[in-house]
Amino acid sequence: MIRKHSFRGVMAGFATSALALAVSAQAFAGTVSTDGADLVIKTKGGLEVATTDKEFSFKLGGKLQWDATNFDGLMAGRQADPFDDTFNTFIRRGEIGLEGVSYKDWGWGVRLSYDGYEGGTDVDRAYITYTGLDFADVTVGRFGVDYGLENTTSSSWITAIERPFMYDFLNGDEDASFGVNVMHTGDNYGLMAQVANYDKKETDGNDELFGYTLRANWAPYLNGTDVIHLGANYHSNNPDDNGSSVRTRMGIRSDDDARIAFGSTAKTDKDVEWVLEAGAQFGSFRAAAEYFQRQVSGENAGGADADVDASGYYGQVSYMIGGARGYKAGAGKWDKPTDMKGTFEVFARYESSTIDADPAAVPGQLMSGIVGVVAQNANSDFTADAVVVGVNYFATPSVRMSLNYVDYQVDNINTNSNVVKSGQNYKVEDDGKAIVGRLQYVF
Repeated sequence: MIRKHSFRGVMAGFATSALALAVSAQAFAGTVSTDGADLVIKTKGGLEVATTDKEFSFKLGGKLQWDATNFDGLMAGRQADPFDDTFNTFIRRGEIGLEGVSYKDWGWGVRLSYDGYEGGTDVDRAYITYTGLDFADVTVGRFGVDYGLENTTSSSWITAIERPFMYDFLNGDEDASFGVNVMHTGDNYGLMAQVANYDKKETDGNDELFGYTLRANWAPYLNGTDVIHLGANYHSNNPDDNGSSVRTRMGIRSDDDARIAFGSTAKTDKDVEWVLEAGAQFGSFRAAAEYFQRQVSGENAGGADADVDASGYYGQVSYMIGGARGYKAGAGKWDKPTDMKGTFEVFARYESSTIDADPAAVPGQLMSGIVGVVAQNANSDFTADAVVVGVNYFATPSVRMSLNYVDYQVDNINTNSNVVKSGQNYKVEDDGKAIVGRLQYVF
């Protein structure tokens, strides 16, 4: 009998075998022979095997993030008791992946990722990179894109538990389903151009649609971990009459995964955005700010003009007790702390976004799955604001614990409206609070 094996099953079996190898490598000592150059095996923070001539290598790594969230207010509008106190626990991310180098110039990577918000477990990284060109590295396949300062930073090392909610309004930070990325880096700068598909097809055809992304980053001052960072990003979504939506979670992740939609189009002919970045670090003190604009033009289902303009920013400051953040100049991103053995980091962030939508673009119900959360005035702008404060504790290079407090408000929500559930009326709220905790293990 021929047995059929799913790719997910093969990956799971391979990951299990690789983990067993990692454990055995740490538990036993012995002689390792090779048919080529000598091998260097590292087991600190995962399993890495490389030849001394750097022609071949591979590394097994991954992460687990477990979150606990207590929240109320607007983002709890779809709960059994709408807008009331809600407590959820869930796995935010679970990842295991392999990456390596073959024949020195050919890089590759594959990653299996669990994300309950994106449909469970999936292979979200599968790519090949060629580094043999003098002017640039070329990556082909499925990968994440460098876009914005906080988004380019790994989810393991971002400042708060969640990135600023301005990224909810953007498309350029989305992972590529399939794309081609070209990146040129220097000692203190980087230039990137990308063409990628994001699981979209032509409205009246079979061909895939490809969006376009550009990023430039520059560190005019760089001395160890002391740095001044500047960057700019541009993205065109190339919608071809597909629908577009401008919505956010307000930085609150939950089992329900509720989002507020401020504007949408049924047919879109233009969807472009840009982001400006600025950051600085001197000693243990770090500051960053980003500003974005997004312009969406199209029609609603009835054929009326439905344009949406969104803009916003965030600013944050942090201080690390006993260390400083690493910085990767070529990629233009923050990295793990220089010391992660009992190191604390405290931070504060303020963020604000404004959405100017044509009345025809404002959804009749702002939160899907519930009736009653509506705009107070469809001719007025929406404004969303949040304050986030928190503390990070880096117990070891593998273990991070974080605690965040979020206070948010959305203007232009009709608080005189009611949500009816189980025969009871619940007055709509336009603000709320959340306490979020995370335990992270990275290897």
